[in-house]
Amino acid sequence: MLRRLIGSAAGNQRERPFAALLSPSRDIFSDKVRAGMILQLDKRFFRVVANARSQKGQNAASYNIKLSEVGTGKKKEVTAGQGHDFTEVKAERVRLLFSGFDDNDMACFVFPEHAAEAGKEINIPGDSLPDVQQKFLCTGMPVDLLHIMPDEEVVEGEKGSDFWSEVVMPTSWNYTVEKVTLKGMYKMASFIECDGLVSVNDSVQLGEKIKIVIRPDGTAAFSGKAS
Repeated sequence: MLRRLIGSAAGNQRERPFAALLSPSRDIFSDKVRAGMILQLDKRFFRVVANARSQKGQNAASYNIKLSEVGTGKKKEVTAGQGHDFTEVKAERVRLLFSGFDDNDMACFVFPEHAAEAGKEINIPGDSLPDVQQKFLCTGMPVDLLHIMPDEEVVEGEKGSDFWSEVVMPTSWNYTVEKVTLKGMYKMASFIECDGLVSVNDSVQLGEKIKIVIRPDGTAAFSGKAS
């Protein structure tokens, strides 16, 4: 895994402002739960996938709520009566800059210089990231992280601790070719900025900058030379 580096990737992608706060922490009845909300259950966080109403006898109803755990994607279903309430938590998307992996394989992100908390570092276990992110994150790359701010519940043994997860990379990025090797019938390029490896065409040379596309299915592919 690529160690922490010092540098900047200015020019790859224009800075964007932080995302707006989605919602305050509050209690919400089961009939008001909607897809996309983030709930806290058993000291863990879940994103609502769907909420379906089912009739149980005259003037009685229950709700089958399908959930996906934030960070792991594990599925969960909860059935609750109409009067049951859940805790919807504060959540926001925050723009940070990737600063490398430290000696403990923690992925490190920092607030950019224009932010109120400029220089503050956020760490996430490197092995919790998808494989494509472990291989293609590079120093200075702007990423979006989901930030959850619990109010009172104990999370991971610490009351009121913040929770960071779900790194979103740019859909494409420019990398500098460090080495070209042959793997069977394919020409493979590795890069100065990251640990990734992709198949390229015969025109790609050492030292050139090429564009890599990060696909929704978690794979990366050569997309031509950088303009």
